[in-house]
Amino acid sequence: MHAQDTQWLTPLNTRQQTDIRLICFSQAGADPEQYRSWAPGLSQHIELLAFTLPGHGTRQSESPYEQWSPLLEDAFAALEPYLSKPHALFGHGLGAILGYELAKLTEARYPGQTRHLFVSGCRSPGSANAPLSLNGLAPPQLRRALLNLSAPGKVTPELGVMDYQVLLRSDLKLLESWPNSSRHNLNVPMTALYGSDDPLAPLESMFNWRNFTAREFELIEVGGNHFFITTARQRLLQIINTHLGLLSE
Repeated sequence: MHAQDTQWLTPLNTRQQTDIRLICFSQAGADPEQYRSWAPGLSQHIELLAFTLPGHGTRQSESPYEQWSPLLEDAFAALEPYLSKPHALFGHGLGAILGYELAKLTEARYPGQTRHLFVSGCRSPGSANAPLSLNGLAPPQLRRALLNLSAPGKVTPELGVMDYQVLLRSDLKLLESWPNSSRHNLNVPMTALYGSDDPLAPLESMFNWRNFTAREFELIEVGGNHFFITTARQRLLQIINTHLGLLSE
């Protein structure tokens, strides 16, 4: 049975028969509709779903979360009907943290159902190097910092962040306040992806992801800056199709 379109979850492709669902989580300030462009490039056995948090995309009128506990409680409740069945999780930046935390909750409730976790453009828990702090910047400095990161226009409309001020700062607050002291060892295969020119999550900040899974781990470099999720779409789809293709054999 195909997933239902709800305020939290949007099916992005329609397939006659699928073997696994890929649930995708967006980076700070981004619209999950960005994943719609993935649909034509995914293998036929994969159902593609985008997760929408309050304040994002079609839910722009709602107040975004600023604390992890209520966010995780509500997100898990919304996704539970799908997390109880075979699935894979992909998240970029803030979305990678959300995917990782949901994988932990799912393993406790439905062990074995998360078949693969992709963490993209996100420092590992306990990373030795402190992340760049963006949340505390004044609006002009924040806009300049995002432009220096080559943020795409749909993240910083009209080369600014004023229309997204509340959302973006709430997301950055979550990102920068994540209690990354977790020592939970997932029993889930994991692929960590980083941009070759990403100052927010460089190679050295990604190594420790291998310590958070007891299963297969792969660390892959993708050409581009932090927004390689957009510029290197074909490379990402190749990686995802390869890993999830193994699950259908």
